[in-house]
Amino acid sequence: MKLIPPIAMRTWVAGLKVVVSRCEGCQKMLALRHLSARKAGIRMHDSWFCSSRCFRLAAEQEVMRLLKPAKRPAAYVERMPLGLDLVGHGLLTIEQLKKATDEQKITGGEIGELLVRQGSVTEKQVTAIRATEWGCPVFTVPKQATRMGIHIPTTLMRLHSMIPVHYVVKTNLLLVGFVHSVEYELLYAIEQATGCETKPCFLTPAGFRIQMRYREEVLAEAKDNPPREIKFENVQSPAEIGRIVGGSGVEIEAEEAFIGRCREYLWGRLKSGATTVDLLFKAE
Repeated sequence: MKLIPPIAMRTWVAGLKVVVSRCEGCQKMLALRHLSARKAGIRMHDSWFCSSRCFRLAAEQEVMRLLKPAKRPAAYVERMPLGLDLVGHGLLTIEQLKKATDEQKITGGEIGELLVRQGSVTEKQVTAIRATEWGCPVFTVPKQATRMGIHIPTTLMRLHSMIPVHYVVKTNLLLVGFVHSVEYELLYAIEQATGCETKPCFLTPAGFRIQMRYREEVLAEAKDNPPREIKFENVQSPAEIGRIVGGSGVEIEAEEAFIGRCREYLWGRLKSGATTVDLLFKAE
């Protein structure tokens, strides 16, 4: 990131309009020529920061905010357990459910996967019940891979059993498929990081695996470089996270930044032209 000398008012220089921006960190006013000042400062969450120091401090404050204990939203809805929902729809007997829950106590595992494994229900039946409970559609996996150009860190997709499945360019709508449950915090983070409007849907575990394989094939054939993903498992201090995010921003001369929380990870995304770096910090 480089700085451009400040001026007192809007003006025109060499035929280019100069836009005055105020740094949210130090409140300095800088004049940015909209064609030549692409690398001046960095934007994060609709705010602009003039230097690496201001950006680092802002990143630290955002991390501190995100690490505060989250309150359950007022609109939170208690959902019926999957097993009882399957019983209620006549797809499962109490005896079959008891067998699966007894196994779960011994081996662990997700109840839907255990029921499918013991042959009591199918993946499609489990997915349909989950989709109905959440009021979401079921996504049918296409026979051929489609390239969307929307990238989410692999760590987050595997952690949440989630993957973008369809993108509508005309409306900027991104359909995000979940296997077990909708993670609205993650959907919000995706919207902030990509600028897309998101809508949840459900897909079967088999569909999820197919989509992940499609994704790997598309990335392997892509000419442009996908985002780099870097994980930090033992970095927890907001100051240290802010320092790492700030330093990485300077290193790639980032123009835009985003920091959000996705369950046990803090997700930082830095963008500089065609270069994107995803930083994932384990949040305890």
